[in-house]
Amino acid sequence: MHINKNIPYYITSAGIFILLKSGFTHADNDDLSFLLKPTDNLIGLLTGSQSTYLSEYGFFHEKLNILIEKSCSGFNFWILGFLVFSYLGLRFFDKTSHKILTIPISLLSAYLLTIFVNTSRIFASIVLQSQTSSFIPGHQHLVHEAIGIITNLSFLILAYYLIEKLLIQLKHHAKPA
Repeated sequence: MHINKNIPYYITSAGIFILLKSGFTHADNDDLSFLLKPTDNLIGLLTGSQSTYLSEYGFFHEKLNILIEKSCSGFNFWILGFLVFSYLGLRFFDKTSHKILTIPISLLSAYLLTIFVNTSRIFASIVLQSQTSSFIPGHQHLVHEAIGIITNLSFLILAYYLIEKLLIQLKHHAKPA
């Protein structure tokens, strides 16, 4: 009988996912500033808009009339990305030390991707909503949600594909021990 040596690492990753997800239900804007602040800073750079942080509401951009808050944090994308990256890394690495490092590296990599994807999603939403407001009046929330779904899913699939290709290349070119 073959026992998968990755099971303890998969369980650890799933446990971290569950802990983070349960913590998210109790989190507020202040708790999520590690995701919200970098995203807000990048949106400010891209749009030339300054925000005002209101703990109860999030980052308000008066010029754009947008609010970047808890639901915009990308938290779910981050923890889902973490699971995807962990799974990929654990599949491709054989050494215990590499497997152990896969988990924190996956958290960090997913975090960096989340900031990029979140910024892209919010910026695309700002641009597209201003373009569609005249011919889809009253339904901007649908445009916003569609952009979020398309952006997040596209980047998650693309990241999976590219990381898998990279890991295959690394494994293929690795020198035998």
